[in-house]
Amino acid sequence: MQVRGWPSVLVLAVFSCFAIACGIFVLVAKTQQAQAVVAAIFLLAIGQLFVIGLGWARGLTLQDAIRGLARERRTAEEKYNKSFVTAQLFEIEIADLKRRMGHSEKEIQDEMIAMRARFEELTQRYEADVANAHMQSAPVELTAQQDAMKREHFNFLLEPVIDLSTNATAHYRVRFSITAANGIEIDYAKLTLNADRGSLRPTLDSHVVNQAIPLLRRLRAKHPAMRMFIPMGAATLVSENALSLITQMLSDAGDVAKGVVFELTHDTLARLTEAGISGLAAIARMGATLALTEASMTGLELASLRHLGVKFIGIAARSIESGSGLSPAWLDFVQAARGQQFQILLTDVDNSAQAASASQIARLVAGHFFAPPRRVKFNAGMAAANDMSAAA
Repeated sequence: MQVRGWPSVLVLAVFSCFAIACGIFVLVAKTQQAQAVVAAIFLLAIGQLFVIGLGWARGLTLQDAIRGLARERRTAEEKYNKSFVTAQLFEIEIADLKRRMGHSEKEIQDEMIAMRARFEELTQRYEADVANAHMQSAPVELTAQQDAMKREHFNFLLEPVIDLSTNATAHYRVRFSITAANGIEIDYAKLTLNADRGSLRPTLDSHVVNQAIPLLRRLRAKHPAMRMFIPMGAATLVSENALSLITQMLSDAGDVAKGVVFELTHDTLARLTEAGISGLAAIARMGATLALTEASMTGLELASLRHLGVKFIGIAARSIESGSGLSPAWLDFVQAARGQQFQILLTDVDNSAQAASASQIARLVAGHFFAPPRRVKFNAGMAAANDMSAAA
């Protein structure tokens, strides 16, 4: 009980003792009403003592509650102080991380600006050649582009496509990256994204096709059924100059063109304009095949894909899981696609769980779990091509 409660308790105790004393005095006096008065006084005294005891108990309970609240308050203040210090440290770390990321991004942007200038210069040369020589000097300009790419450490890679029925490499997917002068490597995803944003995708795709066709020719000399999947952007399909270069290269390739498969992502195909669809038709007329990658069941019509000349449908391995195994919707879709003669390619297989369920989705698979992309030397010679053929 708090100190300020003691006077009240003392007064009540004094009154109780006084009532008892009065009762004893009356009892000793032996008056006629002595017993009744004594009983009344004693009842009053007992009631006061009960009130005193009850107040005392409640005071102790309240005091314990106050002490508990004080302890909780001190604990909460300690946790708040720790959280505040942790939050400050976290903000400092985030600020430092943003600063370091800003430096890295700036370096990449500077490299891309320099690359864009070189690509634009090459594009202007292409346009002049197409206008003045009707494609006759295109190989010379492509060689100049190759030299520029070599100085920028253009990395040409082939990702094996595995046939699960034979566990052997059946085809290859073309991938590429650029290693900047400062050692920073711009990977495939960032390189294609920056090329799309900077309107450089047509030049980049033309260069990649020019590198891929000679290598495919050498691979098909030993494996006639081998195909090479080459990515292509939407901007390339609406670029007259790029289409002219690519169709000319396919025409010069002869039967090798039948082994070329141009990859378009589902998002790219969905956003194609009439001019882009016309570009697809022009490429298809040269004997090349089309593949739809990163496919999603949303807005995908198999009949329309067949009309466009799509033969392969690529599905990312991460999209086929439903949380409790393979998605039934994907299984139904794959069955319907196979019924219409589409070949399914499961891409980006990165772990054993995805690999274990791959055979239920596709016969053709690709990803780091099976084989990572293999780097091919720039302007690879016959020996390098023979090594790739042996690996196939």
